[in-house]
Amino acid sequence: ITPKTNAQTLYTILLEILGAGMYGYVIGNIASLLANVDVARAQYLDKLEKVNTFMRFRKIPEDIQENIRNYYEYLWESRRGYDEAQVITDLPPPLKMKVALHLNRDVIEKVPIFKGASDDLIRQLVLKLQPAVYTPGDYVFRKGESGSTMFFIIRGSVEVIAEDGKTVYAMLTEGNFFGEIALLLKQPRTASVRAVEYCDLYTLDQDTFNNVIEDYPEFAHHVRQMARQRQQELGLEDSAITHDDSQQSNY
Repeated sequence: ITPKTNAQTLYTILLEILGAGMYGYVIGNIASLLANVDVARAQYLDKLEKVNTFMRFRKIPEDIQENIRNYYEYLWESRRGYDEAQVITDLPPPLKMKVALHLNRDVIEKVPIFKGASDDLIRQLVLKLQPAVYTPGDYVFRKGESGSTMFFIIRGSVEVIAEDGKTVYAMLTEGNFFGEIALLLKQPRTASVRAVEYCDLYTLDQDTFNNVIEDYPEFAHHVRQMARQRQQELGLEDSAITHDDSQQSNY
C-alpha cells in the first residue's frame, strides 16, 4: 500500500522504524540466549576434556571411562551446566527457604513418619536434604549394610532386589521414597536397591534428622512411638532404637 498524504507517509515511516526496532530487540535477545548456552556448553566441554585427560593419564579402564563420560553428559542434559545446590546455597536465607520449600515440601510431606509435623519443622527438614546422582546399575545400598540414610526419588527409577541381584521385589519411581526406617532404627538394610536408569535423589541422614527434631519435643515423642512400634513389628531388641528416653538429645 502506497501512502498518499504526508500524514500517511509519516505514519508508515514510524511503523517501519518501530518494526525494525522490535526485530533488532528480538534478534538481540535470541543471540544473547544462544551466547549464554554456548558459554555453558564450552565450560562443560572444557571440564570433560580435563576429565578425559586425567582418565587417559591414569589409565582408567575404557568401560569406566565411558561410564564417566555418560555421567557428565547426563549432568549436562539434565542441568545445562548449573549446580542446583550451589545456586540455592548462594541465596540469602529467606529466598533459600522459599526455593527449598517450593522444590521439596511435597517430597517430605509424602513420608508417613512426617505426618503431623509442624510447618516450621518441615521448613527445617527441606533445607537439610542433600542431592545425589546414581548411574544405571549403581547400588544405592545393599542388603545387610548398616543403614542411616533415607532417600527421595526426584527423577529416574530404582528397583528393590533380592540378594541374588535378579529377583525384583518392587520398582520405585519419581515421587517415591525408601529407607525411611533408617531414620528410626539401627538395623541392617533388609534388601538391596539399585538404579535402573540415571537417578536424581535427595538424601536425609539419621544424624541430621535427630539434630533437627531436638527442638521439637512433641514430634520427637511421636518418632519414639513409631520406632517402638516398628521395633515390635520386626522383633528387634531395645538397642535397635536410635534414641533413648533418658537422653533427649539422641532423638
